[in-house]
Order: sequence, then C-alpha cells, then structure tokens
Amino acid sequence: MKFFDNKEVEEIATMSRWVEAMEIAMKTSASGKCVMPKRMHLDYGEDTFLLMPCITDEYWVTKLVSFCPGNQKLGRPSIYGTVVLNDTKTGEPLALMDGSAITAMRTAAITAAGIKNLAPVSSHSLGIIGTGTQGIYQALFACEVREIHEIWAYDLNKDNLSLFAKLFNCKYPKIKIYQARESNEVVINSEIIISATNSHYPVFSDSKELFTGKSFFAIGSYKPDCREFPEQFFRQLDQIFVDALDGKKESGDLITPVKNNWISEDKIYHIGTLLLGDIVPSENPTRLFKTVGSAIFDLFAAKLVYEAY
Repeated sequence: MKFFDNKEVEEIATMSRWVEAMEIAMKTSASGKCVMPKRMHLDYGEDTFLLMPCITDEYWVTKLVSFCPGNQKLGRPSIYGTVVLNDTKTGEPLALMDGSAITAMRTAAITAAGIKNLAPVSSHSLGIIGTGTQGIYQALFACEVREIHEIWAYDLNKDNLSLFAKLFNCKYPKIKIYQARESNEVVINSEIIISATNSHYPVFSDSKELFTGKSFFAIGSYKPDCREFPEQFFRQLDQIFVDALDGKKESGDLITPVKNNWISEDKIYHIGTLLLGDIVPSENPTRLFKTVGSAIFDLFAAKLVYEAY
C-alpha cells in the first residue's frame, strides 16, 4: 500500500487536472452513480470529528477528518485528516493519503470549478474572507480559472493576513494584494468573493447594494448554527448552487434562508445538474455557490493522485 504525504499530494498533478477531476465528481454525484452515505458527525466539546465514505465501481474511499479550532492557539492546523483508498472489486487497500492535503486541494478545486462555470469571464478582481490555510489554496486555484489582476483579503487574524500575502506573492508576484480593514471593503472592491470562515453570524452588512452583481463562493459554514451571509443577500438570488444537496440540512447558510422564506428550497440546485446541461444559470448576475463537501470529492481526489502516481 502506497503512502502519499502532503508534498506528494500537492505536486503530483496540475491545478487544471484537479479542477477537471472535481467537475467529473460533481456530474457523478448529480447522476447518482455512486453510493455515498451521509457523513457521520462526532461532536466532542467544540471539536468535530467526521467519517466520510463513498464507493463507485472502481474505488472505495474513506476519509477521517478532525476539526479542532483550539489548535490555532497551539500553532497547529485546525484540520487534520486521513484518506484510505481501496479497490472496489477486491477490497484491497491501495493507498493511504494525507487527508489535510486532499481536503485543501479538492476544496479549492471545487470552488474553482464553480468560478469557472458561474463567474463572468471578464472578472479580474478576487476577494478572500478568511485567509487561513484554506484561503491560500482558494486564491491560487481561482487564479487558475480566471485572469485575476488584484486580490482584496480580510481576516480577523492580522498574522494570517500577512502570511497569506507573503505566500501568495511567492507564486504570483505581479498580482496586487490589498489587506482590507473589514469584510465589506473586500466585497465593494471585488467581482468574485470567496468566504472561508466558521462564523456563527453573517460576516457582511445586511445591505442589498453591497451584493448586487457579484459572484459569491461560500466554503465556510458547514453546521446549522454557522452562517456567513445576511438576509438581503439571499433575497436577491434567483438560484443557489451547491456541491451536495445534503447541505440543505447541514449548513446554516442554506437552512436559515429557506426557513425564513428568503429563498425557496426549490431554487437550490446541485451544481452537477448545471454541468450535465439539465439547468442553466439565470440572467441574474448576483450568484452563490455554496460548498459543504462530500466524500465523492475525496474519492475523485484520491483517484487523481493514485492514477497520476
């Protein structure tokens, strides 16, 4: 059984191949060509532990994830994970992979796939809310699918913000990075906005004009009591695209607006249906792609890494 560490996972394939793999995963999920039980949540105090299995005709994957927000005070990552890849036909274990790297790469590639299919091609400014470990991957992958000229970034942790700017400019030294003073400043100056926080309350002002005509990609809140967006944002949307329909029962950014009639549940669509051509985006330029993640993406990420090897 082969072990893939963090470095191998990140370097074994190009970002464009990661995006393509996630688009295939989205279509596979939407068409029902996999068996994917709901992920198991184990909450222990403020920490969360997840068990995420998925199986197709080729592979069976299981991911174990821990989210411990207190790790930041210890100078350690908040998220750890392990991915096990098996052969479906024989059950043979094929590979053990660094789950943190798999999660970071596939999550950023999922967002990039959303940007590729929902954000105007003419978009050249990117906003990042939450510049932790995931924020840097999100920015790098976004620049793979759109010609970004400038980035506006904001984080409550100023050290994270400074480190983000330093790491990103090592890859793209010509892209200007502005360190915003607050989140609204990011939205005002950006055409594409990625939010990557675990906030329990909206991180933006409840102002209609703030959101109009922008493309939003929400990767943060994945619990019912977490939410990044306010009422007036949802009231402008014609559609919400998601990477997993289970998110309608898992994320506060989907539960709250439906419960309060800010948007109808039948306006929430799996993005795979868009890629399959079963639905098209409305003409409304204000858009939202909400990701909560699922094991199908870990399966196709592990497949990409293993087969590239």
